[in-house]
Amino acid sequence: MACVAYAGDPTCLRIDDLRGLSQILQEKDIWFHVDACHGSQLAFSERHHHKLRGIEKADSIRVDPQQAMLIPYECSLVLFREHSTQASLSTDSDSIPNAQWSFGETGPFAGSRAFDSLKIWSSIKSHGKNIMGRMIDGRLELTNAIQLEVEHRPTLILLGGTDINSCMFIYVPASVQRYCIEHNIRLSDADLEKVNQLNLHIQDIIHRERVYYIYGFPLQNCPHDRFIEPGKTVFVLRILNGNPQSTMENVRGLLDRIEYLGWALLIDRQYICMGDTRGSSTNRLERAERNLTQKLYDLFDDNDFAAVVYGSSALQNNTILSNIDLMIFAHSADSSEIQQVVSIFLSVMEGEGILMDFEIPLHRRLLVTFEFARQAAESGPPLDEAGHVSNISSTPEYL
Repeated sequence: MACVAYAGDPTCLRIDDLRGLSQILQEKDIWFHVDACHGSQLAFSERHHHKLRGIEKADSIRVDPQQAMLIPYECSLVLFREHSTQASLSTDSDSIPNAQWSFGETGPFAGSRAFDSLKIWSSIKSHGKNIMGRMIDGRLELTNAIQLEVEHRPTLILLGGTDINSCMFIYVPASVQRYCIEHNIRLSDADLEKVNQLNLHIQDIIHRERVYYIYGFPLQNCPHDRFIEPGKTVFVLRILNGNPQSTMENVRGLLDRIEYLGWALLIDRQYICMGDTRGSSTNRLERAERNLTQKLYDLFDDNDFAAVVYGSSALQNNTILSNIDLMIFAHSADSSEIQQVVSIFLSVMEGEGILMDFEIPLHRRLLVTFEFARQAAESGPPLDEAGHVSNISSTPEYL
């Protein structure tokens, strides 16, 4: 049995409690392996090497100088505390000399390879531990400054801290953050879907512009309980500071661009943010609903009908509103009646400048008969105890 601990996990670059783990594992006689691909750089720093306390008890350590020590690709190493433990990885071959430094016996799975360890050895000898330590210290100082800069920007949310040199964050409109705090709510699933798309497209645009670089990836169990429900997946942006020529001026330019692109995407997609005090955006939604209601009463007069207003704007817990959708049930739905309903819907939505969803043609979904609705309901899945549809049935009527 073995236990693998992180000295710098792949996302936040947080370091596990290596000392505590080593004590437990020694008592249980369990192999202790530490993934220190990023954290190994701290060994050179007088100010930060204490974060690695307990790593000296590891049975094996993975280090990746190519990621953290300015070593050209490729240079990845596994260190063993006891030389004899390599025997379990070794093989015998008549073509390989049986000598102390014959690495062909201990690394047959890698095949023929260059003298990669020479890169890290020569770098340490050339620069010296003190110079490399100062480089690492400067890197972490810049990372701390980046995190403070992100925290001070109202449209950016810092996601967790770091023990090394990673800074994760997301773009969320400031008005949305204020609204969530004032009403003691988190981002809804619909909000989170929009936030993820915004951050994904921000990254895509920055990559295509080729002025700055920002890394992005979907992160499960995002570390920010205030705005994000635990267990949700969030597309995060990350600055992994490693280039010795990076400056805060570069970082501020990148963050400025991220904030501008987020604002531009909100405008382009016609998203309406709750809590936005700069205009009457939410009033437009209320006016649209009132206008739709009045026009439908005028159209159907004394005839029975039922209208359902839905979409992200119809859910009270949503903070980023995108559209209003409508479905009407009536006794009849001939082509002329459908066209009248379509005309009413388009005129109201366009008059208020509200986003519309045309994924399903309007003439197929705005007006249906009671009889067709009954068939659809009977062919669809039952509701659960909470009144939710547990899964979607693929019958033509239900779809």
